[in-house]
Amino acid sequence: MDQLIQTKQLTFTYPNAHIPVLQDVNLTVDRGQFVVIAGATGSGKTTLLNHFKKELLPNGQRSGDVLIQQRSIDNFSKLSSAKTVGYVGQDPTVQPIMTTVIAELAFSLENVGVKSDEIERRVAELANYLGLDQLLHHEIHDLSGGQLQLVNLASVLILRPEILLFDEPTAQLDPLSTQHFFDVLQRLHQELGMTIVMVEHNLETALSLADTMLLLQNHRITFQGAPAVGISKMMNDPKLTAFIPEVPRLFLENRLQVKQLPISVAEGQTAITSAGLRFKSTITKPRVIAPTQPILTAKDVSFSFDQRVNVVDHLSLTLPAGDWLSIVGKNGSGKSTLLTMLAGLQVPQHGKIKFAKQKVWKIPTATRISELSFLSQTPALQFGAETVRDEFRQQAGQLHLGAPEKRVKIVIDQLHLNDLLDQNPFDLSSGQQQLLGIGLALLANPKLLILDEPTKGLDPAARQALGDLLTTINQAGTTILMASHDMAFCAAYSRHSAFMFDGHLNTILPTRTFFSANFFFTTAINRLLRRQVQDALLVSDVQFLSEGTNRYDK
Repeated sequence: MDQLIQTKQLTFTYPNAHIPVLQDVNLTVDRGQFVVIAGATGSGKTTLLNHFKKELLPNGQRSGDVLIQQRSIDNFSKLSSAKTVGYVGQDPTVQPIMTTVIAELAFSLENVGVKSDEIERRVAELANYLGLDQLLHHEIHDLSGGQLQLVNLASVLILRPEILLFDEPTAQLDPLSTQHFFDVLQRLHQELGMTIVMVEHNLETALSLADTMLLLQNHRITFQGAPAVGISKMMNDPKLTAFIPEVPRLFLENRLQVKQLPISVAEGQTAITSAGLRFKSTITKPRVIAPTQPILTAKDVSFSFDQRVNVVDHLSLTLPAGDWLSIVGKNGSGKSTLLTMLAGLQVPQHGKIKFAKQKVWKIPTATRISELSFLSQTPALQFGAETVRDEFRQQAGQLHLGAPEKRVKIVIDQLHLNDLLDQNPFDLSSGQQQLLGIGLALLANPKLLILDEPTKGLDPAARQALGDLLTTINQAGTTILMASHDMAFCAAYSRHSAFMFDGHLNTILPTRTFFSANFFFTTAINRLLRRQVQDALLVSDVQFLSEGTNRYDK
């Protein structure tokens, strides 16, 4: 086989850390492989991926070897690294340098000394292949998240690298943009034989395309092989069951025997049809909740960035106290803009927003932040202390908490952040930064919690733990308003859901009604089983009918 990437006894420790984040890691990636690296938040996935590109090598103590095309990564020049290894991260807004799409694509080639006529030809070919030809003269800041991530991919692909690295490239994309991005990667892998190495928490789609899964646990590789085999092994480890995508989880939990464990919805449908499998609903009627007074209202609210098109357009909302409302929608639909206005951080150009019957932006800051907490989709923007511990102390001071040390300890324990207290917030993984941001938001024990993409960067186990924690908080009386691309999380935990489109919210519906009525913005289980159990959203919503055949023996 043609070995493109090798690590030999790779061990790495970050500065001031006592435990290596990677220890004795040995792996080989051959030309043409599609490898997905899975593992818990903080397990070293991104650290390992960054070792495959010289410019991304983290600072710290390293031992062992990293070889790219049989050469030590230390011996790569910037030029050879750019031509050999391409990288796309999880935040689409970070990578672009130029102001237009065509300038961004040409920039990569100009940097490596490609002649102008060759630049034009390469840009034309790649733009047509990726469907970017109609966007070439668009401003970068006018693109949606999905379009921008495709441009980021194109800007590295235009150098024709041997290896493509991805660090959760769809973490900030809506479901349709996510699927489109993975469709493009599938074409690159199948039609061009591109070698792809990806860190991903959303294993459902990624593993259905990959030929190899690599599992990181306790700083080491514990599995490397076929995804279906790896998923089956994960079922035997209680710490990993949350990582199993919904479709294979359905088959494994019901011990359904099929020729090959399905991963995607299409594979699952084929297996169900072939084996004649039947399911019934286990859904119980939801508890009737007495109506409450609204805690937040928005009336005829509008906002525009360019004074031409309203991102939020004459939107009205009444949020009852104690509710948990999830808002879904495409990138660029205005969800984040709406949340920042509802949190009092941005003033609408038209309309009124009231929290507890007061105009939210006129509430004194000290009062507002003690009763209304906001999590930005980029929580690191609010960090400024040297350590995680100091971040909590500073936030507690701003909130004037009566017993700050006690409250800080409660939140740290709830989010399992004890091992991170002495680390610099900017040295944390994206998922750990997310948990820190959530912890700071929870510190006030607010009446209203506004969350913008709270599960971004979290592994499945952390998402489940967060959902359980927020459920407890919601049941204790805190109202939650959330924007999210995570359909399964919204379906599992929120009380009501709505779609943001054309600057306003469509009809707010009970969550099960909302997702079972959707066709695209819904869960994998709903897509898989809607013909048999129309309102099924989760594995726990259905039960296999037969007790005889078609089962695995434990």
